[in-house]
Amino acid sequence: MDRKEKSREKWEREFIEDQYNMIPADGSQVGHIMAKRSPTTAPIPDLAHLVRLLLSGILLVTGFVLLFFSGIPHKAALGVTALTASCFLGVTAFRWPRKRG
Repeated sequence: MDRKEKSREKWEREFIEDQYNMIPADGSQVGHIMAKRSPTTAPIPDLAHLVRLLLSGILLVTGFVLLFFSGIPHKAALGVTALTASCFLGVTAFRWPRKRG
C-alpha cells in the first residue's frame, strides 16, 4: 500500500471512530468536534489519473498549435512528438486500474 492509500484509510478510520464515540448528550458539540478533528478533506484517490488526463489535453492542444499555427523550424517533429505523448498519457489515464478502497 502506498502513502496516499494509507493516509486516506487513516482519515476514514478516524472519521468513523469519531462518529461512533459520540453520545446523544454531546449532540450540541458534535459539529464542533468533527470540524476540529479533521480540518482537511479526504485525499483524492484518482488525482493521478486526473493530472494525466489534464496533461494529455495540454499536450494535445500544444501539438495541434505546433503543427498548424507555428512558424518555427522542425514544427512537424515537435508537433508529432507532442501528439504522441498526449495519446500515451491519455491511454494511461484511462487504462491504468483505479484503486478502490
